[in-house]
Amino acid sequence: MADRKTVTKSTMIGEGGIALISMRCLEMGFIFHPRRVDHGIDGHIDLVDKETGALLNQVLLVQSKAQDRRFAFEDEHSFRYLCDQRDLDLWLSGNAPVILVLSHPRQGEAWWVDVKAAFPDAESRASRTIVVRKQASRFDADAAPALLRLGVPAASGLYLKPPPVTEILTTNLLPVVSMPPTIHLAPAAVDSYPEARAVLAGQKGPEPGWMLRDGLVMSFADLREPPLRALCEGDPEEHSTAEWADNQDVSIQHRFTDLLARTVERSYPDLRWHDARRHVHFRPSSDLTPRRAGKRPGARGRTVFGPHYAKSDPERVSYYHHAALKTRYRRIGGTWFCQLEIDYCFTVDGYRESPFADSLLAGIKRFDRHPAVLGWTRMWATHLAPLPDLFSAELPVVFGSLETVTVHSGIDDNWWGPAPTAAMTAEEPSHQAAADAAAVADLVTHDIDTDDLYALVTEAEHEPQASVGQENGGPAPGRPGRRRGSEGGKGRHAR
Repeated sequence: MADRKTVTKSTMIGEGGIALISMRCLEMGFIFHPRRVDHGIDGHIDLVDKETGALLNQVLLVQSKAQDRRFAFEDEHSFRYLCDQRDLDLWLSGNAPVILVLSHPRQGEAWWVDVKAAFPDAESRASRTIVVRKQASRFDADAAPALLRLGVPAASGLYLKPPPVTEILTTNLLPVVSMPPTIHLAPAAVDSYPEARAVLAGQKGPEPGWMLRDGLVMSFADLREPPLRALCEGDPEEHSTAEWADNQDVSIQHRFTDLLARTVERSYPDLRWHDARRHVHFRPSSDLTPRRAGKRPGARGRTVFGPHYAKSDPERVSYYHHAALKTRYRRIGGTWFCQLEIDYCFTVDGYRESPFADSLLAGIKRFDRHPAVLGWTRMWATHLAPLPDLFSAELPVVFGSLETVTVHSGIDDNWWGPAPTAAMTAEEPSHQAAADAAAVADLVTHDIDTDDLYALVTEAEHEPQASVGQENGGPAPGRPGRRRGSEGGKGRHAR
């Protein structure tokens, strides 16, 4: 057979890269125009207002670099690309934005780079090297807002309305789905809580929630049964729980919420009340080793108690942390909710409060932002409303799942560009920032490692895909490790 003209493999790969760019642009709502003659620019993108379909008369120039083999130093997170000097000179000399699209057409993977942003100075241009972070640079539909920001000059005055999205906001409200039907009252044989605790110390059996008010003992539990009958004199009377729960009288509502809170507190033996801090926190483990809670399908929970070690001596414990919770019971729309407010407790031995507790609390609040609050709120919600099983005792007060709210006026996070530096304001007043800095300095002075605080609030909640810590020489199980960063997750938390 006579020799025939052939199509090279590199040509097919290159065409595959162009086809992939065209397809992804259509997914974004843009139009890609490949060039018939390629001298370092493979085509341009016509930008379109997705809301109205209007052409914006704004373009991005595109250069495609496609290959089936891996790019230099490529792994699942990143790779590097060395630009040709002549290409680089061309891309940087024009007045139009240029993006470089690097792709593996066969795998349908593509990433993009703003060339002028990647080479802002002489030093970076001399290196000719681009480091591509895969997760942040994917060339897909989510890249559309960033491409619009790049292609539309800020001084043009053109406003592109972000497309509205429906969002589900997770609140910190835990609904009460059931409670005991009856409240029991009896004349008290004691005059104070210390006296009552002394009496109960000599009784056997689990102690249910109870309260003293106006010379009466009140409880959801039967006051004729031990151990609470030791606190009573005279016959108890019964009231319907609904009488108190639905009552509009403020004093009765305060009684009801106080009894509700005490009953819930007593229902979880691994929690204890801190009178000075007005919160409950997890008890220490018997051997003072870390303990986890809040496990659920797909999530391993969080470390709710654990030791933290001195900066200069990794074998000496500086303090122990306890996950803590402040609660408030509120009636909204005819339903009672437990409002969850995340807190922390710090002790020297699992029992006595650390003399640096206030400084530690101030230090941890510096890191306690949305992802941490959301993760800890979910942990507490799971702990207070565990999945039923054959071995768990029935709880007197049963909670549902965290209340959610659906809103139809949300905005896709991808449409938010970086805020101008001049427009950014401090999250906290300057005096608060100064106080926090002083607290951190106090911890450092006393040899307390603040890196462990950061690890506490950024702890991963979900089950790991692989034992990364062990592969990288990470800390052994049971010993808190130090982390330098965290994986930010999307999600919204309404408080």
